Amino acid sequence: MWGEAFYQVRNTKSSVFLGVVSFILATVLPVVIAIIAGPDDVSSAFIVSNHRPFLFRQTAAWMDRMKQQDQQHECWTGPGPETTQVAPWIHIPLVPSLDVSKSLVAALQTSGFLRVTTPLVPVELQQKALRAATTILLQQDESDETTDPPVTVTHHPTDPKIYAMLTSPPSSKCQGSSSSPSAVLADYWEALELAKRAILRCIAVGLDLDPSYLERLHDENNSSLRLLRYPKGTTHTGNRCKEHSDYGTITLLLTDGLVSGLEAFHEGTWIPVPHDEPAGALVVNAGSLLETWTNQAIPATLHRVAGPASMGSTSSPESLLDAVKRDRTSIAFFADPNQDAKASLLLQQQGANKETTEKQIMNVADYIRWRSGGDHKDGKRSGLAFTQEEEDRIQRSTDG
Repeated sequence: MWGEAFYQVRNTKSSVFLGVVSFILATVLPVVIAIIAGPDDVSSAFIVSNHRPFLFRQTAAWMDRMKQQDQQHECWTGPGPETTQVAPWIHIPLVPSLDVSKSLVAALQTSGFLRVTTPLVPVELQQKALRAATTILLQQDESDETTDPPVTVTHHPTDPKIYAMLTSPPSSKCQGSSSSPSAVLADYWEALELAKRAILRCIAVGLDLDPSYLERLHDENNSSLRLLRYPKGTTHTGNRCKEHSDYGTITLLLTDGLVSGLEAFHEGTWIPVPHDEPAGALVVNAGSLLETWTNQAIPATLHRVAGPASMGSTSSPESLLDAVKRDRTSIAFFADPNQDAKASLLLQQQGANKETTEKQIMNVADYIRWRSGGDHKDGKRSGLAFTQEEEDRIQRSTDG
């Protein structure tokens, strides 16, 4: 198979040959895969070919991992029965199968959460992104003018954390060297866009929709990246991030995998989301727009980052005590639809209740402003998500 060819190339000393193979991988191979796989997977193949510059930079790293990832299960393979209930693990290869798509949707329908590994977002790039985020968040000045757009680090008004909200990738003119924080985050953002498109295609296929249906609703790349830093706490530390649900389509969360604390509110209980395996797993959860579009078949689950004093946690006390002994860095990627999309698209298509609500007749730009408490005229996120709508959702969920 072509995974074996990757391994043979890795051992060659010829940079010329490597360059030729990289070109073939970026341009020819996706087309061949698409032809073999069939029409449903054509766009999946072109997810790779449409992003050749990033692929060239990552080819060598992919070679080292491809054989191992080809041997992984394509469907959920959670480490134990206690963790399959919330956020099971699913591996998404470059060309996902129908079984992968169905398993992914089943996982989201169960709890709104899953963990995803994919060669589209290499482990090495994830680690670089976390280091870059930490560098930016720990800067002394309130604003970093070396990035375009500038990054402002903000102390959250209610949670013990600092954050920076990026509503567009860092500009190439301000990236500096390839190892600068801005350059690393630009590469990471590009990789996440690829993963976003692959996941959206899996969701569409799993819901028996046209494979490109959701992808077309997100082709403006209206995404945001939030860099988060939680300082150390004490035995008296409660929630490090309060209960909330996300309000876009999907969120891709990267953590350092060192400490626990992320919990999902599932079937009336705060359940820990696995954090330490497998290596390179992104936590994916559904937002309220996807919940609305699927007529609540895929829930936008409440979640939080718990501390030792958090109420109702089922995480082990030892794990939460260990978590507050460390600073915690994470990166949340919010995949929002095109700004003129309507919140009721899939709801109406599937013949569900035609009654409309205030939020269903909003376009995405207005909806995001409403949910995030922002006043951005461009419909970008404000960085906050704790509006009255959010409080109402929490109250309804916890009241059962």
